[in-house]
Amino acid sequence: MEPSTQKLPDSFSIRKTDDASNIFQPEEPDESPTTLTKTPTYEYYGFVLYLLSFIAFVIYLLWAYLPDDVLESMGITYYPHRYWAVALPVWSFVFVLFIFAAFISINFYNTAPLDSFNTITDDQSVVKQNFSQLSEITNDFVPELHDLPIGIVNVCLYQKIKEK
Repeated sequence: MEPSTQKLPDSFSIRKTDDASNIFQPEEPDESPTTLTKTPTYEYYGFVLYLLSFIAFVIYLLWAYLPDDVLESMGITYYPHRYWAVALPVWSFVFVLFIFAAFISINFYNTAPLDSFNTITDDQSVVKQNFSQLSEITNDFVPELHDLPIGIVNVCLYQKIKEK
């Protein structure tokens, strides 16, 4: 007896029914407008944001570089002082540098010192006992998966190897 072959629909959904013969039924296509769009809406939002930021940058450049007479002839009589054309970018740059310095400082503050009890290994650690291969370290060296003592890590990272 040959097994019967049937062409099945492309998509199925499992539905809870009382009739055991209708467990697998073909899924009806969803005709709602959200499923008919090919491009997600966030791509449109990104494009509009790109256009608005470009327009704002052009307006900023015109305000920063055009003389007052040209702006007044265009009907623009109220605008901020030219000091802000330089001050805002500089302040923004210094703020970004401050954020980097603050994050580095927070990490240094939260790092335990080397003699702290928090840096001692526990019973679950798998510390490598044989360090004979450390003399053969190259730039593409990938060690086996073990916990390395902090002293070995410091030697590998910070001790200058003397050329022979």
